[in-house]
Amino acid sequence: MRIFDQIYPQNLDRRELQLALLACSTILVLSVGIVLLMYPVVFSYTNPLVNSPLGNFVLRNAFYGFCGLSFLLAAYIVDRQITILSLRRQIAEDRRRAVETKIQSSTELLNAIPNLGSFKDRLAMEFRRATASAQALTVLVVIAKLPEDVSSTPVAISLLSDVATAISRKLRGEDSIYLLRADSFGTILPTVTRAIAEKVSARVAEGLSDAAGASHCFSYTIRIVNYPEDASSAHELQESVLALLPAEDYMRSMAEETQ
Repeated sequence: MRIFDQIYPQNLDRRELQLALLACSTILVLSVGIVLLMYPVVFSYTNPLVNSPLGNFVLRNAFYGFCGLSFLLAAYIVDRQITILSLRRQIAEDRRRAVETKIQSSTELLNAIPNLGSFKDRLAMEFRRATASAQALTVLVVIAKLPEDVSSTPVAISLLSDVATAISRKLRGEDSIYLLRADSFGTILPTVTRAIAEKVSARVAEGLSDAAGASHCFSYTIRIVNYPEDASSAHELQESVLALLPAEDYMRSMAEETQ
């Protein structure tokens, strides 16, 4: 049977403050009670110990010392509680600044990644190079899936930055990454066949799993589009990539292309 009510983590600070106030109040009440009981003994002239100089000195100093120690103990508890609250506020402020700094750096990282227009230009150039040299060309499409309670918060920017970083670490020097939309990335892999692209996809998936961590803060989908297996022209290759994006983003990309 539970005697006291359950304490939840979000109410821990308030409960700790209540406990400190209760401790101070208890000390003051007990001290006042003991002082009231001690006062007649210490200041009563009928007490033989008070009539002697030594007894009077000892009793009165013990009385004043007890009053002072009781007050100092209560003041110490209040001071420690104020210090703890101040440190917690400082820690919370430092965490907030760290989160803001991370979000700012993540935003700068995402803004530095080339967009869909650059992807189309690079894809057309690499396709001409692949057809001229009779080599393969592969596009790796990575779609990040964030939790609904996170997708509309600034934390999403940090998670997408982690996704982009995890992808970049698994690519070669000649490979390039592009931001096709807010949660979709495309990587152009020149001279890479489907068999090799599957190995690259496995390495990217391993990096994304490490970035997601044990809490699985995001999930992902990786798709491979290869020339000449999946497309015979640059337009078909581009359309195959855009078709892998969510429906509304595909329509938006088509609208951008026609403008």
